[in-house]
Amino acid sequence: MREAVVQFLYALQPSEPLPESLDPSILHLLLESLRDKSTKARAKAILHLQQGRDKHLESFDHILGPLDLIGSPDPSDDIEPHLKEWREAEERLQEHLEGIRRELNGNRESARLRESMSGAHQSNRASIAAADAATGSTPTLPALREAQELAVQLKNRIAPLFSRLSLALGNEFTELPELRAVARAEKELAQTSSSIELYYGNLRGHLEKVDKELATVIDNYSPDRLDRVDRAILRLGGYELLFDPSIPNAVAINEAIELARAFGTTDSPSFINGVLDQVAKIEQDVSGEE
Repeated sequence: MREAVVQFLYALQPSEPLPESLDPSILHLLLESLRDKSTKARAKAILHLQQGRDKHLESFDHILGPLDLIGSPDPSDDIEPHLKEWREAEERLQEHLEGIRRELNGNRESARLRESMSGAHQSNRASIAAADAATGSTPTLPALREAQELAVQLKNRIAPLFSRLSLALGNEFTELPELRAVARAEKELAQTSSSIELYYGNLRGHLEKVDKELATVIDNYSPDRLDRVDRAILRLGGYELLFDPSIPNAVAINEAIELARAFGTTDSPSFINGVLDQVAKIEQDVSGEE
């Protein structure tokens, strides 16, 4: 969370006031790594839950083969086009599942995984609609009625896979153990998003006072004179020292130093440490006097 807030503060112009709320596009970017984690967990769950679905494609040849010998039946006997639509939807679904499989075994790019999952979702819905239409039709020819009986049997066998894929691509994870990893990732994503927004709101309300305290420690302080990374980390660390009693001073300073090591220059850790240590001492002296 600290890294996300520092990245946002870094992007601001030196003396620019914080906007009332985080830009949704910026928040989306800050949460990208967690969203990718959820995407990959969901992709793995989908492949696991759809194992064996490809074998049902063989049933369509068995059902549709005899119908090819009939020719063009009465247009009112519309089961054949519905069966073909169903088969085509299942074939498209297999292509999307293969795309997920290749990506997980290759580049593991979340954007492509999401694209394949979206395609799988659309194909699954199309398959369900075509299956309902085929099994709900009222054919008159004996061969077509026999095909419908076989279609009903196929739908009953494939129905659990319909449902599992819908669950895997939705937001209800309690029914399937295979989706626990997805549920954990989504929960972490939601909690982090909420924490960042809350943290940002608190920081925004105190930023002016934080800058004033930093000015008492840094000679000729002004936000535009500092390195942008150092400025962002000092503002964050200063807020935690001055206005967040839930974070011990030592923890706030150490976390700021680690951020400086990760994102700043070689001089940043010692500079951040020295400034925040003085801010903490001044705050302690003020608290002691009170």
